[in-house]
Amino acid sequence: MDSFRWIAVALSMILGLGVTRLLSAVVAVFRSRHHAQLDWVPLVWTGCIFLWQLQYWWAIIELPGLIKAWTLRSFLMLVSLTLLLFVSAALVLPPSELGEEVSLRTSFERDGRWALVSLSTYFGLALVTDWLLWSLSPFSLSGAMLVLLILLPLGFVWSRSRPVQEAITILYVPLSIWAALELSPASY
Repeated sequence: MDSFRWIAVALSMILGLGVTRLLSAVVAVFRSRHHAQLDWVPLVWTGCIFLWQLQYWWAIIELPGLIKAWTLRSFLMLVSLTLLLFVSAALVLPPSELGEEVSLRTSFERDGRWALVSLSTYFGLALVTDWLLWSLSPFSLSGAMLVLLILLPLGFVWSRSRPVQEAITILYVPLSIWAALELSPASY
């Protein structure tokens, strides 16, 4: 249990920085509302990333029961997952207020969509981590959910059609909520 505390602190520090970055960016976008054109799509993706940050933070609590002996490999895998969530949070919205006549949509298309690549990579690594650390089959229900969580953001990034991007965004919300509830322990 003692080594877990140190590992939990490292993961929580990175997650806390990511949550701080995400919430600060939301405030900056809110302050930009009077002079910049806002867009609901990046804000919905921001909400999904925030959900996954909270889900991961919640799931960290169960690690002492799942991992009896910590190895460098298991630690690096978990830190990598945490860093990918941080990168997603850091890229999804601009870090400061939008300038005059700047659109949140343009900013998201330029930089924010890379947050979705990071989010897909997070779920790809989660699939591998589940398999290597906990022997969960990639062909299980949780594996299938993770595959969808990998493919939808990539489909968004590859698509240049706004209606397709909006449809993927709308589809991703209930999938994220369902998967986060399904993959999270209900209580400790």
